[in-house]
Amino acid sequence: MSASLALLLSYVMNVGWNLQELLQICLILGVPLTVGLMLLRHDILPCFSSLMTIFSLILLVSLIGGALAMLSTRSPAEVADPWLAAADNALPISAMEIVVETQQLPGWAISMLVKAYLQTGNIFVCTLIALHLLDRLQWAWRIILIWGWSFLAIALLSFSAPAIGCFSQLSNDEVAHLPTGAGRYAMRKFHEFRTAIAPILEIDRLGGVITFPSLHTVTAMMIAQAWHGFRILGPLTKIMAIVIIFSCVPVGGHYLVDLFAGMAVWWGVTLGIDRMIVSRAAASTPPSIVAAAA
Repeated sequence: MSASLALLLSYVMNVGWNLQELLQICLILGVPLTVGLMLLRHDILPCFSSLMTIFSLILLVSLIGGALAMLSTRSPAEVADPWLAAADNALPISAMEIVVETQQLPGWAISMLVKAYLQTGNIFVCTLIALHLLDRLQWAWRIILIWGWSFLAIALLSFSAPAIGCFSQLSNDEVAHLPTGAGRYAMRKFHEFRTAIAPILEIDRLGGVITFPSLHTVTAMMIAQAWHGFRILGPLTKIMAIVIIFSCVPVGGHYLVDLFAGMAVWWGVTLGIDRMIVSRAAASTPPSIVAAAA
């Protein structure tokens, strides 16, 4: 459904696709996804088939979400930076102040923030692999469901508030002195795609343009949630999640309100997925067991 929506929106917004890349995506992702689902259905190599299916889904959702994100830059809605910046300025500390103050940190601290932000996706993937190795397949599927639906929800929400990010509120000199790896590229990509007459969606240019809400915040929350209850990894991943969420401002160029919105999306989708899981479990439970439990 999301893929069909992306295709429809691209037609309405006069955005083309690289057909050769699109065909390659269908082959590269379609085959392992189909094989993984078939193996899962027949309970053959459950750990391997689950990993194959989950990673195919991650790539598929990432591509669809990235396409929707790029399309959102061409939304007829006005650029939301003025009201996002105003909302930030109403807080005790603003994103712009954090960006400026972070530049005073030692080099190792800035490097740590950049690495935490840029490696968030890899940490998330490693988390899913670890859950499989620990034989926590159901927990891994719960995590990927929440992340996937959150990503698509954020991509769709961004149509109502396309934004460049808090770096747009800085002077050219301040932007030039941002740490290497900071999301300056997103500003250029946003402007180029929004103003292009007939842009083409290409794989290497998808994503990286969503400001409101923050997907990195959702992913950080998912990483911490995955290890909740573990004696050592639980506290460590919570600290890591805090570092990632903080890095969203000075490295990712997010407003603080983006982070709060990302947390709200994560919370809402988590409630919805958990209710769905409970409902399906109850529906598949024999009536005699339900009566006994009552």
